[in-house]
Amino acid sequence: MTALTQLLLQAFPAAYQAEAGQLLAYMRHSRSPSPTLEPDKLLLDGQTIRLIRRQYGLAIARRPESLNPIQRAMFHCLHTRHHDGHVREQHFASLLAPDQPAFVAPFAAQLLGEYVLPIQEQVRTFFRHNRAILAAFLAENPAYWRKQQNRIRSYWHCYHRHQYPDWPSYPINRLAQEIDAEVKRHHRSFSGSLS
Repeated sequence: MTALTQLLLQAFPAAYQAEAGQLLAYMRHSRSPSPTLEPDKLLLDGQTIRLIRRQYGLAIARRPESLNPIQRAMFHCLHTRHHDGHVREQHFASLLAPDQPAFVAPFAAQLLGEYVLPIQEQVRTFFRHNRAILAAFLAENPAYWRKQQNRIRSYWHCYHRHQYPDWPSYPINRLAQEIDAEVKRHHRSFSGSLS
C-alpha cells in the first residue's frame, strides 16, 4: 500500500475501507505537492477520520461511471478537496442528492468553512437533503463546528462583507444558524435517547 493510499484512507470510516481501497487502487497523484492532512482529528460515528487539506492532481485510471455508487461518492468527496474551486464545485454537485452516505458529511462541513460562496450555497442544498447526517457529524465534533462557524465569519469579513455588509443577513451566516439549530436538536434527541 502506498503512502498516498494510507493517507487518503484516513478520510473514510472502517466500514468503507475495502471500498476506499479498491477506489484508491485506481487513483494516482501525478503532481506535486502531495496532499497533506487537515490538523483536525474528527469523529464519524465514533471513529476517527482525517480529511486532506488540498490535492493537486488525483487522477483515476478508469471512468468514474464504472465505479459502484459508494466508490463514486468517495471519488467525488476526494475531489471536493481539489485546489481548484471549480473542480470542488463540480464534484460536490454530484453529492447533493438525498440519502448520501454519512461519510459525505465531513466533506460538506469542510466546504462550508471555505470562502467560495457558490460552493457554500451548494452546502445549503446538501443540508436540505441530508440534514440528519450533517447534524450528527457536527454534533459529534463541537469544537470543529465552532471552528467552521468562525471561518464562515472570518471569510465573510475578508471576501463577502462588501456584497453583504450586514452580517446577520449574510446568507451563509443564516445557513450556519439553521444548521446549528439542527445540531442542537440532534444533540438533545441523542442525549434523550441515552437516558
